[in-house]
Formats: sequence, structure tokens, C-alpha cells
Amino acid sequence: MRRLPPLTALPAFEAAARLGSVTAAAGELGRTHSAISKQIAHLSEDLGGSLFEKAGTGLKLTPRGERLRVAVTAVLDQLDGVSRGLRGEVDGNHITLLLSATLATRWLTPRLPRLYRTHPEIEIRLLMAGPSRVPDHEFDLMLSYDRLRSPAAEPGVTPIGDTSYGPVCSPDYPFGVQDGIWTAPVSLTHMEAAGSWQEWARRAGVTFQAGQDLEHPHHMLAIEAAAAGLGVALSERRLVERDLATGRLAAPLGFVPVPGGFHAKITAKAAPRKAVRNLLGWLSAELERDFP
Repeated sequence: MRRLPPLTALPAFEAAARLGSVTAAAGELGRTHSAISKQIAHLSEDLGGSLFEKAGTGLKLTPRGERLRVAVTAVLDQLDGVSRGLRGEVDGNHITLLLSATLATRWLTPRLPRLYRTHPEIEIRLLMAGPSRVPDHEFDLMLSYDRLRSPAAEPGVTPIGDTSYGPVCSPDYPFGVQDGIWTAPVSLTHMEAAGSWQEWARRAGVTFQAGQDLEHPHHMLAIEAAAAGLGVALSERRLVERDLATGRLAAPLGFVPVPGGFHAKITAKAAPRKAVRNLLGWLSAELERDFP
């Protein structure tokens, strides 16, 4: 016969351990501070010793607490993956799409009405990608356009369209060529794509130098900085098409094609689903529609 700890207290313990705060755990779980504290106290009593100790204004796991955290996290992650899979079997038309905030706001979202007219059965949930890797069980399809950041194709990634890249800046920004070298006072870089300028220059067959390089946490912030006249940014053509059309941005060197630069990763749990295949087909058609 199993002798299990109070199971209802485990989510409260895991959240407090992960966030380092009972208050933060209460906020995440939608409970009161008192309720979370009581659950953790009940769990500690059942297991015969303290699971947390004070650390400044937060909490720190005791060695006993760390042992429990490792086990509980693994169990909850597994249950989360199984439950997502089972829900997907019940409603296979819900698709969680992982992509960058830049791609979501500047390309995908304006096209979603067209997707829903073409495939009214599909329901999209957008999940924003960040510096930390998102586990496969949290999404169905990952969409990315930044092949300059990692020129070699990654395992499990399928090209679904081409991209093109070029420097963009405000029309009056001092970006020019001298002695065969393109120069700018400031280059604006996405901090997760530090090698993109070098890869673009190699593909374009040009030499580029900047007096200063400024990093931005999101690609769209670098684009906005370029439009404000703060420097020259390297952008995929689709993401700045409206800015170029209105004259907000200029592309002095045009754009260099990157075949297969738009790519997708389908998780194992999503691969058999018809809705995912339909979405991929629609995405490919949209990419071709942009620049046939």
C-alpha cells in the first residue's frame, strides 16, 4: 500500500520552490498566501521536517526540500505532458504556436483573420519564445525566420519558405560606403543573434563596419530604434515591408535571399494531427504569397 504525501499540497510546494516565494506561488495558483502557507506546513509535518528556510525576504529549500522538489517537478512535468496530449486527442484543432514576439506582431497576427477564413476549425494559441528553451510538451509547432542566427539547419526543423535580409535605417541616417566599405555610426543588434551581421555580410559579399554596436533584447526594438534614427538594423524583409512602403525605413542595400530561412519544428505529439498539417500548408502559402 502506498503511503503518499498530501497530494493537493504538491503544486503549492513546487510553485513556492520554483519561485522562491509563498506570495508569488499564491499569485500563480490563484490562492491566498495563508492557504499556500498552510499546505506547505501540512506537507512538512507529514514528511517529518522543514522543507524551506528563510533566505533574506524569500525562501530557500532545505536539503530535504530539494530532494522533494526534484521528484515533484518530474512528476508534474510528466503529468502536464500527458494531460496536454490527452486534451489534444479530444480537441486536435487547438494549436499552440511558439514564435518570437517580433514575428507574431509584425507578420503573423495581421494574417490571422485570413487563416480563420480559410480554416475556421483551427484555433491558435500564441506562445512567445524567449532566451530560455521552451520544452517540447508546451507547444505543438515552433515557427522561426532567423536562419542568419544559426546558418546550419537544426535537427527536426523543416524549411517552409525563404527569407531575405538587409540593413534598414531611417532615410536620412548616415549609412554609406567609403573605399568599398559600408559604414554606420551604430549597428543595432538583437542580443540573441550576435553573428547575424557577419553572416549577412558574407552572403551579401560586402564589408561592413560600425563605430558602435548596441544590443536589444527583442528584434522589433532594434527595428524601432532604426526607424527613430538611432542606428542601422539588420532585418528580414517581411518584418519591415510596411515601414519601407511608408518611407519610415529605407533599405540602402536591398535584401539578400536566404533560401529555407523560414522554418518550423513540429513536436512529436503534434505531428499526426490534421490541423497542424493544414496550418503548415497555409503558412507556406502565405510565405509564397508575400514574395512569389
